[in-house]
Amino acid sequence: MTLKMKNISFITGMVFLFLILWGAGSLAAGPDGFSGFGQSTDISPDDSELVFSYFHGDDAALYAVPVSGGKAELLAKPEEGKSYHNPKFSPDGESIAFIEQWESEERQYSQLRIFDRNSQTVKQRINTSGYVTEGAFSPDGKSLYFLKADVYKNYSPIASERPHDFDIFRMDLESGKTERITDQKAYDMSSLEVTSSGDKLMYKTYQSNDQLVFLSLKDNSKERMVPVGDFASGTPVISSPTLSPDGKSIVFSDVAAKDENGTFVYEAFRMDLETKQAEQLTNFHEHVTSPVYFHNADKLIVTINKNFAGADPEYSYWAISADGERQDRLEIKMPEADRS
Repeated sequence: MTLKMKNISFITGMVFLFLILWGAGSLAAGPDGFSGFGQSTDISPDDSELVFSYFHGDDAALYAVPVSGGKAELLAKPEEGKSYHNPKFSPDGESIAFIEQWESEERQYSQLRIFDRNSQTVKQRINTSGYVTEGAFSPDGKSLYFLKADVYKNYSPIASERPHDFDIFRMDLESGKTERITDQKAYDMSSLEVTSSGDKLMYKTYQSNDQLVFLSLKDNSKERMVPVGDFASGTPVISSPTLSPDGKSIVFSDVAAKDENGTFVYEAFRMDLETKQAEQLTNFHEHVTSPVYFHNADKLIVTINKNFAGADPEYSYWAISADGERQDRLEIKMPEADRS
């Protein structure tokens, strides 16, 4: 065989191999944008399931997985260009409230939706010109409280655009009617929760410093508190606080140290509600965030970001004991058919 014929045979073989690999998907391009686990999770009322978001090329769908890990189940997948995140179980476990987010050339949109597990459908419950960031069910399951911002902008030319002018609203789940609970137009408001008694709301806000607020639904009185503890940032930089089932403590993320590059390292802290004293709970030496309590066990799920200072996060979920001594990573297998 001549050298020319050998070259032709080689090129023909390479083309044939390329077509085989392409057809098998080995060379097919993956989705553009970020793919991986989302930050926020929630645990079902019977402590059997964890609900979370998973991104495929910047679009996030909702999944559920046993709290011990295993194969994830796709619950709800949005239209292209949209994402589902910040899921919250209803008290009976039959519904999941979440935020649907998307954007146009003019602005971003963020609306409250509910996934019904019995009918496997998404209910378009709230459509507003405002920017809804999260929801929280009342203990009796009859109401859904939510945070809504009136503007999405930057107040400083060096700051990125974010939602501002927050207030709390309540939706009656039977009638669908909504009412305004606060009239604050707060610069920042997050981590909305309803106490187990149903008579108070807890949230985090900023007013010269980060603070936690308990709002009475009976007389609108407020109890403000700032954790006391050994924070590397000096004053607390509170992130994603959550109330324990017995109502005696709050676990939140805060600055525990700085790494060699001067980047804040966040760990989980637990604050006693009576003394306001906070003690460090974890020692991951990574970015710990979004703690969620089990309902009937003395432990939590936390989210770890191993690429906090990077362009894209690298989230994983861990079960930790309430004293922080035990830490077990949840190994989650994503369905391949849903990742294309």
